[in-house]
Amino acid sequence: MEAVIVFGFVVLVALIAMRTGTLALQRTGLSREASSFQAQSAFMGVGFTTKESEAVVNHPLRRRIVRTLMWGGYSGIAVSVSTIASGIGSSDGGLMRFMGLLLVTSGLLLSLWQLPPIRKVADGLISRAISALPALRVIDFEELLEFEMGYTVAHLHVDRNRWMTGKNLRELRLADEGVLVLNIRRASGAVIGTPKADTALEAGDLILTYGRHECLDRLRNRPADPRGDLERARSVEEQKELQVSELAAEEELAKTPPRPPGADSAPD
Repeated sequence: MEAVIVFGFVVLVALIAMRTGTLALQRTGLSREASSFQAQSAFMGVGFTTKESEAVVNHPLRRRIVRTLMWGGYSGIAVSVSTIASGIGSSDGGLMRFMGLLLVTSGLLLSLWQLPPIRKVADGLISRAISALPALRVIDFEELLEFEMGYTVAHLHVDRNRWMTGKNLRELRLADEGVLVLNIRRASGAVIGTPKADTALEAGDLILTYGRHECLDRLRNRPADPRGDLERARSVEEQKELQVSELAAEEELAKTPPRPPGADSAPD
């Protein structure tokens, strides 16, 4: 019976670890579905699909999260095998009864874990624990699309006492920094699908934005003081330099004559 209890504890820890990994990956910008799949794959050591694995291995923080999940998964497997072997050796009720107890225990824990009230409480506790980790204090958004050159469409939270809070879009002039606001979801759940220039951002808003990763990250954490204004000025200058660079690259490509069809094919 002791082995069954230990095994149940291992299963519970595994469920918490995978959920923690899922929520941590979401905070790095990975979508909810991809985060869940990647966290479970890493913990169970079953590998990734090529496309989704690239989204993880090319991101330093995601790699760190996945590596931790892998080590946790290997440790969990080792403890589980040791517990099962010990339980089989000391079981007085026979092998089938012992294995049946393991299956019932794991099935019961999995069923309870899927209950909405339990999942809600667990997610709340895990999210607070993750928020307290300095290494995971990154832009809190759900990544929707990924583009070349570091551009992305992403959700961005508006926190209290930040540079954006309490200002309307006309005052913010985010387009000068290369950031576009596509829609706004209020804390009440109301959605402003086509925000206007006089639409103000409030604490608790979730805005759908388009821009470069690093620009969105700085914007998310920009303080509401003179430092924020200086950061804003630097961001505007960076955007101007980027536009000049992009225009130069476009002009250079326009000067390059198009290659005729079949030019790359080898001669017979």
